[in-house]
Order: sequence, then structure tokens, then C-alpha cells
Amino acid sequence: MLDKSWAFTRTGPLILRILETFFYIIISNTQQIIYGAMLFSMYQNAGIVSIFYPMSVFGYALLEETRPPATYWNLVRKYTTVLLFFKFICNLAILEPYINADEVKYMTTYLKIGIYDYSNMWHLIMYMSPEIIIICFIMLNEIKLKLIGLFDKIE
Repeated sequence: MLDKSWAFTRTGPLILRILETFFYIIISNTQQIIYGAMLFSMYQNAGIVSIFYPMSVFGYALLEETRPPATYWNLVRKYTTVLLFFKFICNLAILEPYINADEVKYMTTYLKIGIYDYSNMWHLIMYMSPEIIIICFIMLNEIKLKLIGLFDKIE
């Protein structure tokens, strides 16, 4: 008699539905996660190269009435990709003598650029993780907006 009710309320499908709902919550809040990762990048790297993120979040993105357009996300994705590539290049062992030179150290004490050379792998991962999170969630946000048909539109 109650086969459909029994199938719906069993423990296995219920846990899967709760897990699915959790992922829907994360996907629907991708913009807030991106904004948090941008602020975390400024906190983690604290330099001139990271000042773009809080300025774009507080100066433009949060001031939009509904949400930023696709051109904003394209700009942030391109900037983050270039920045991540530059950080990767600066952490290569070939450039270590140049980055650790006295002239560069003297210049970076007065002008905090935000580019550092880490030899420890854990510190390197923590150094690059905000930008990786930003890129991943921008792509997830674009996929979400394309699936619901709002990628090219502002509601």
C-alpha cells in the first residue's frame, strides 16, 4: 500500500538526499565563497598583487543590485590565472637565487609586492590555495548560471 512512502523514507535514500541538498547549498552560495576566498587571499598574501580582490569585492561586486555580470567574473578569472601562474614561476628553483638576492630583499621590505618564495610544500600550498579556490568556484558559478539560463542575463 505505502510502497512509495516506504521507498522515500528509508535511511539510505534519505541520507543521499541530505547529502545532495548540502551540495546544492554550496553551489547556490558560490559567489559568497568566492568573495570569502578573495578576502582570504588578501589576508594570506598581503601585497600589491592581492589588493585587486578587496577593491573589486567591496568597490564593485557587492554594490551591484543583483549580481555582477559575466564580464566581471571573466576579469577576475583571468587576473587570478595570471597571478597563479606568476606565483608558480616565482617559486621555481631556477629563480631562487634571483628572488633571494639582496637587492630584491631590500626592495621588497619597503614595497610589499605579495610574491614570496617558499621552500616548504605546505607553505606553498597555503600560499596558492586562495587563488585555486577562486578559480574553481568561479568555474562552478559559471556552470550553475549556464544551467539555470542566467549566464548572459541580469535579472
